[in-house]
Amino acid sequence: MEKRELKDLLYEQVARIGKAVASPKRLELLELLAQGEKSVEVLAQELSVDIKLASAHLKSLRGARLVSARKEGKYVVYRLSGGTWRACGSP
Repeated sequence: MEKRELKDLLYEQVARIGKAVASPKRLELLELLAQGEKSVEVLAQELSVDIKLASAHLKSLRGARLVSARKEGKYVVYRLSGGTWRACGSP
């Protein structure tokens, strides 16, 4: 891969992250997920939004690779990506 291509990819990802965290609700989702995995239903309830809106916000965060998801029965459970993030003050 050429240097220019690598730079373009890097800046595209930084822009995706910037767009994803430009919403107060998405920032709150990240804070909630820093506490541990949660289903869309639980996140929607904690944000006081409907499930469709919570799902749309999560889709944006997932597109920026900030969160990941897995199916657990009929539920989708989200967590922070990378597995190395911890809530502030957590050991």
